Amino acid sequence: MSLFNGTWKIDIANAARWDTAARAYAPDAVGEEIITIRVEDGVQTYEVLYGDDPVIRMGYTARFDAPEWVPYSVREIIGAPGVDPARSVEAFRQRIGADEGSNARNFQVGRPYGLVRLVYIDERTHYRISRTEDGRPQNVLLRRLAEDGRSYKTSLLDAEGVVSRIRPFIRVA
Repeated sequence: MSLFNGTWKIDIANAARWDTAARAYAPDAVGEEIITIRVEDGVQTYEVLYGDDPVIRMGYTARFDAPEWVPYSVREIIGAPGVDPARSVEAFRQRIGADEGSNARNFQVGRPYGLVRLVYIDERTHYRISRTEDGRPQNVLLRRLAEDGRSYKTSLLDAEGVVSRIRPFIRVA
């Protein structure tokens, strides 16, 4: 059983994103992020509820160290009743900086957010490499579990070599 198995919640007070205009780290405006990770027999199933207005449910299932790129798919967009989902998603993209340069992302149900491969280093260290469907680089994510197993930190290196996001997570289940 993987030490990462469980449900994790972002520690938003300590999360940061690179603001290219200010050329400095700023508070991450994602709002909420809840991640569920399950690893069995070298296969990671990952699901995230990303954001708070709207909530974007995404996920993938991938084998560690496999040569295949697998879709990290947008499964559902949950918005407030009576609010235009397209406008809500666009405002969210702008708020989190997912509308600029190599960090630009689309959130369309049934479409990949990107394609991913996983690298297993040890029980406390995993990497996720992402690219677009047409082969352009997106990012490399480092996931490192604390020694006590109650939290982990991710650092996201974008295609330009900038650590674009630093996100700590706390185990909730």
